[in-house]
Amino acid sequence: MLNSWRLSTRKCYEPNVQPTFGFLFDIDGVLVRGKTPIPAAKNAFQKLVNPQGQFLVPVVFVTNAGNCLRQKKADQLSHILGVPVSKLNQVMMSHSPLRMFKRYHDKCVLVSGQGPLLDIANVGFYHPITIDMLRETYPLLDMVDHDRRPKILFHQKFRLGHIDPLTVVLFGEPVRWETNLQLIIDVLLTNGYPGNPHHQANYPHIPVLACNMDLVWVAEAQSPR
Repeated sequence: MLNSWRLSTRKCYEPNVQPTFGFLFDIDGVLVRGKTPIPAAKNAFQKLVNPQGQFLVPVVFVTNAGNCLRQKKADQLSHILGVPVSKLNQVMMSHSPLRMFKRYHDKCVLVSGQGPLLDIANVGFYHPITIDMLRETYPLLDMVDHDRRPKILFHQKFRLGHIDPLTVVLFGEPVRWETNLQLIIDVLLTNGYPGNPHHQANYPHIPVLACNMDLVWVAEAQSPR
């Protein structure tokens, strides 16, 4: 198998020879551990490019990461591997398939994760709302962190801009789990109106689109956790 791969890539040096195969590469644990490159990865990729630095066969990088833009991931890979990586046709993030979820694009979406969330939501969503925007509108809902509790309690008179039906989109792991989980639950139980009391669960509830369900990973630690 290895010899066949070597022969195939060698043939790709010949002009006008179209490759008959391509590669899909995972990133973390395959090319890097966290932010640390795996030493053999860079050497391996030098065998996949011609003297001009162009890939000999189609190569696409796939990842369940969702807290950054494709351009940032492409730039990271280019730096780590020493080969040019394009965001347009070589990087597939966990949220990339959401471009096909067109029936949700015109709806109001509550996005959870970290990083430039409003920019990440530009995979097609026209009305994104972040958890921080939600908690600023309903400050009494975020009560776990005592330092962030409002000093003056008041009755909520404002309502977050709402376009029925609301949708929740989980791009990746948030920094403040307690805030994100609590406000998402409030949104689900009140059918998109977290300032209202909830009396009974609504079924079916508001759609939840989870891009990355992976809650266990290694990165640069010694064991999965």
